[in-house]
Amino acid sequence: MTYLDANATEPLRPEARAAVIDALGLVGNPSSIHGPGRAARQMLEGSRRVVAERYGAPVGG
Repeated sequence: MTYLDANATEPLRPEARAAVIDALGLVGNPSSIHGPGRAARQMLEGSRRVVAERYGAPVGG
């Protein structure tokens, strides 16, 4: 039998692990205007930009 679900067993890439650890350190709601919310918004928008650029999609809305 061929096992094709590598997502369940593959280790995280080091850069993915670092991104998750950074994100877990934030506690703000990205829709809020307080400092933690702005930090969360900045990370969210940065992540969206990286994904959009990676796939050649337009950046921003």
